[in-house]
Amino acid sequence: MARSSRASVDTAMAPTELRRSITRMGRLLSASMPKGELTPMRLTALGILRRSGPMSASALADRLGIRPQSLTRILADLEAAELLARKRDPNDAREHRLEATAKALVLMRAEGDRRDQAIRAAMERVLTPLEIDLLLLAARVLDKLADGWTGRKADEK
Repeated sequence: MARSSRASVDTAMAPTELRRSITRMGRLLSASMPKGELTPMRLTALGILRRSGPMSASALADRLGIRPQSLTRILADLEAAELLARKRDPNDAREHRLEATAKALVLMRAEGDRRDQAIRAAMERVLTPLEIDLLLLAARVLDKLADGWTGRKADEK
């Protein structure tokens, strides 16, 4: 029987299918996205700071799933490009809080628009309106899964 005509979800295969689809889309998006000024890691770091607000370097590294030492070069590059500001933590003068600058927000918006245009063009070329609606629902479900995975909402600090 064809997969599309099944009445029930095969929960045993769902994780494998999900992992394969996400991996494939990740590779395609990475390879085919218009190249801009921001690498995916820099864009992700700035996106976390934009959504969650100022935070320490160790908190940002934790959110990115990398070691703080691995973040050092990324932060230096963002600071040199005036996309990141370090400010003293008002509660602990030994700590710095990282914050995306106004310049970063403008660049991120432009980068997001370019990437969205590429994805929108592919969606409109390949998918039906119903499939696009289902994809939007799937994106929300993936966010819910990610929130449950990490134990925190995507917009939490």
